Amino acid sequence: MKTKIFGGKKITIKKLSKKDLRNAKEFQDFINSLIEEKAQILLNKKLSLKEEKEWLKRRLGQIKNQKTVFLLAECDNKIIGTTGIDLGRGRENHVGNFGITIRNGYRGIGLGKHLMKEILKLAKKELQPKPKIIRLSVFSTNKPAIGLYKKYGFKKAARIPKQLQDKGKLLDEIIMLLEL
Repeated sequence: MKTKIFGGKKITIKKLSKKDLRNAKEFQDFINSLIEEKAQILLNKKLSLKEEKEWLKRRLGQIKNQKTVFLLAECDNKIIGTTGIDLGRGRENHVGNFGITIRNGYRGIGLGKHLMKEILKLAKKELQPKPKIIRLSVFSTNKPAIGLYKKYGFKKAARIPKQLQDKGKLLDEIIMLLEL
């Protein structure tokens, strides 16, 4: 667990642990706040507490089996960001699928950059087998995220037309890769 200052806010970054199962409501509030905001994430309908608990249990099992690494950021006992890398299965087990989400009000303060750096380090250290490629998917209109990914060496590998829906429009999906 590390505490750092971002944009004048004291933020704690830690690995997901079994103790977090007790905080399923916090996770539910976090993801549902992003859904309410209509953030550019894949989910578009609020999750129930039961769904969130099931998701946490699956995630913890994947971490135990060294197939997932996951970090969360908290400020004033509220989850404000999460990031994770999940290994693919079978013939894709050399590919780590990356995701990051940050609550509105905490973006643009360097938190995303820090979480990205930390999760990449953690993936190289803890995932088995070690990932050779990190893959991500991003809305073509999410310029801040695309800029961040490029800074970390991700390269655009594909643009898939009309794969994602946002506010009634069909948007292109950008696939980006980072070779480790």
